[in-house]
Amino acid sequence: MENMDRRRFLRIVGGTPALFSWPLLSACQEGGRPDTGLGSGGTVVATANLPATDPLTHLVRRTRFATTQADLDAAQNLGLDAYLDSQLQAPSGLDVVYLEANVRYPATILPPQVAAAFGAIPEQATQQLAERTLFLAAYSDSQLYEMVVDFWTNHFNVENVTGELWLHKLYDDRDVIRAHAFGKFGLLLLASAQSPAMLEYLDSVNNVAGGPNENYARELMELHTLGVDGGYTEQDVREVARCFTGWSISGATRLFEFQAANHDDGEKRVLGQTIPAGGGVTDGERVLEILANHPSTARFVSTKLARRFVSDNPPASLVNKMAAEFANTQGDIPAVLRVMFRSDEFFAATDDKFRRPLEFVAHLLRNTRNDHLGFDGPLMLEALSRMGQIPHRWFPPDGFPDRSSHWLNTSVLLEYWNLAANLIENADVLGRDAVAASGVNSLDDLVDALAEQLVQRPLRASDRNLLSMLAAAALPSATGPTAEQAKLIAGLLVASPYFSLR
Repeated sequence: MENMDRRRFLRIVGGTPALFSWPLLSACQEGGRPDTGLGSGGTVVATANLPATDPLTHLVRRTRFATTQADLDAAQNLGLDAYLDSQLQAPSGLDVVYLEANVRYPATILPPQVAAAFGAIPEQATQQLAERTLFLAAYSDSQLYEMVVDFWTNHFNVENVTGELWLHKLYDDRDVIRAHAFGKFGLLLLASAQSPAMLEYLDSVNNVAGGPNENYARELMELHTLGVDGGYTEQDVREVARCFTGWSISGATRLFEFQAANHDDGEKRVLGQTIPAGGGVTDGERVLEILANHPSTARFVSTKLARRFVSDNPPASLVNKMAAEFANTQGDIPAVLRVMFRSDEFFAATDDKFRRPLEFVAHLLRNTRNDHLGFDGPLMLEALSRMGQIPHRWFPPDGFPDRSSHWLNTSVLLEYWNLAANLIENADVLGRDAVAASGVNSLDDLVDALAEQLVQRPLRASDRNLLSMLAAAALPSATGPTAEQAKLIAGLLVASPYFSLR
């Protein structure tokens, strides 16, 4: 910023507790609770009682990585139900942002055997996939689709660095997660089980008759379907592992291959159901069918979806409704999402979710770099690395944490503030010409214009006054609002809970 470097900006942030009380949250670990209030779903919130958003604005903010005032205006024109209908559709193959992503990141659209044959290298593939993920999160208009893709990417987590996972993850992202994100859960589960990425990541390639490997069997039930308390036993783990013996990867195509010679073809018993001898590849398929239709799976998946989109501790009443829809529709993902987004519990959960780093960066890019032609992927991934959320690089099988207690700490927040200051310093956020042309005649008017542009929600009167006073004190002007004051106010808004709470 002209006349306002980042050190001074951060000093101002640290000196405004009325607006920037995030540091109170840094002491909160899982189970902790400061005296500053709780969101309606139990999420720790440092700045309780922010002005409420209307139902449509709440829906828009929760169904998008990134929201601008233009996005809200478009949703207003559609109406709540029509907007939700539009977002529950997968993007068209002719969508210009997706076509641009294909051009920018060609490695991400190559079949695995082609990528290998053309000499794609791990560093190139992992970088391109991570950049593409952020690019689409920020600039796609199919925002709910991208958020659901991110949800399933974490649910069926596979990192893309070790061994040949860099190669297999390209297929997994395109032909497993994205292909089935808005489909039936059972088909997504089958596609994941046969994904070369999952087969390598959880050691299915080493699961053979006479020496079964239980890694996939255990994570399949604990993380992908039933949940740790879903009713399975250690004997079930052993039997499921036997069912999946022989599930491997073809050396020629780099895709799923059933190797009958490595399969245990004896009788198995899984969750009380007998799987007859001689079933071959259908043994594993039968297990997936049992798990996809199990009541514990309906409840576990519904709980995770509600945690992602509603609150860190979703109410049981909502989970019950979603699980019932999951069972009634045989795991129809859009149907379950619709029940969630149209529920009273959803609309009551304002400000109960905190933007994780990927969401924060995507939201910031869409609001300050709306021209995606200038997207700087490497720079943004460096920032995400410091924040701890480079896409596809969470190494344990449980996926990136989805509770605010993991992310709300001083190191992450400092990175948020630094990135906000850096991007706004070089952005034309209501710059000189825009300030002059907008009819802004006072600092209060400038605050209102920037709040509409950047946070799309009303401010508390005390916060509005504070921003005006800070701008006047830090960058005094005798000629009315200036571009430098606009940048300072914009940076403070982006560093505030108004920007980071959803």
